[in-house]
Amino acid sequence: MFVLGAEAQSTKFGFGCLGLVGGFAGYEVKNYSATGLNQYIAAINERRKDSLLTAMGEMGQLKGYRLGMNLIRNRISGLEYTVKVFYETLSELKEAQIKGRSGIYKNSLELKQNVFGAGLELGTPITKIISWKILELEFTYGTAQLFKKTEDINDPVSRVKYTADNYRAGFNFASGFILFLIDNNISLEGKMGYSEFSIGPMTDEDGNKLATSESGGNIMESPITKGGLFYGVQFNLSIPL
Repeated sequence: MFVLGAEAQSTKFGFGCLGLVGGFAGYEVKNYSATGLNQYIAAINERRKDSLLTAMGEMGQLKGYRLGMNLIRNRISGLEYTVKVFYETLSELKEAQIKGRSGIYKNSLELKQNVFGAGLELGTPITKIISWKILELEFTYGTAQLFKKTEDINDPVSRVKYTADNYRAGFNFASGFILFLIDNNISLEGKMGYSEFSIGPMTDEDGNKLATSESGGNIMESPITKGGLFYGVQFNLSIPL
């Protein structure tokens, strides 16, 4: 959130021109609960336990980048608010090393999430260079893909892409602090909060549903069941009209 100085500021509008209103770019770490995917991973490890050199770890933490733009910002009786839109892309990769007939090969699962969102921020100045972001509330919607890769020195690389049939809407709420580096124009922000989202059944490019194990079984109904705590840092740029 871009917090202005102590003096009153007029509302600022911007449509499609980042420099006129302000933008932000940052890095984010998002925890989540992946009961379905982790059961799938456990089955992979169990199936290859006799030749497994390094087990595939559990999923549960996405990392990636966020870009956004302010649409409106204003001050009312010392309370500052910002309306924004943003895009973020996050991923998590897990690998297993397996001893094959003629060497070592890898199995991997990579989850990718692309999210669009809109949000409202409320904050207040503490000092001339530090501001408290009291509340950040965001609504999100996006897509998710799971990439399964199997490689063997004796066999061609196999790569299967699964896409979520129905990515459900979610929300984030957070709080944090902003440090102004150059007047009100450039600032560094840190925040922590909770992100709620889930992912339902997934289908590959041939129309096959992701099952509870790679050998088949029931359809995996909930690869990701719920979100969790997240934290992030970002740079903010603000150029008044």
